[in-house]
Amino acid sequence: MAKLVYTRLQDHPHETYIATSGSLIVGRIDCIFAGPAAAEKWMWGMQLDIGATPYRRGGTVGSQEEAVDALEAAWSSWKSWAGLQDSNGTQPTVASIAAPTT
Repeated sequence: MAKLVYTRLQDHPHETYIATSGSLIVGRIDCIFAGPAAAEKWMWGMQLDIGATPYRRGGTVGSQEEAVDALEAAWSSWKSWAGLQDSNGTQPTVASIAAPTT
């Protein structure tokens, strides 16, 4: 899968980013309380309804960097769960599965 790209929504009242991998929308990061660094609050969320079982993760953290780190970790976890791995290009590759022995 391709690396996550964060695009800021310009017409949103808060600082908001959409995270994509290729053409797949992976998640979102929102500043839910702007202020001094110690008081900032950021929300991150990831929802992938690909296949039979939805994969949803999210939380609230104290900085934009923590939100990015949490979303990146959830993305990495989802790729492992889905049996995918990063490739050198932008196309996904499926992790090899050993054929059953008879």
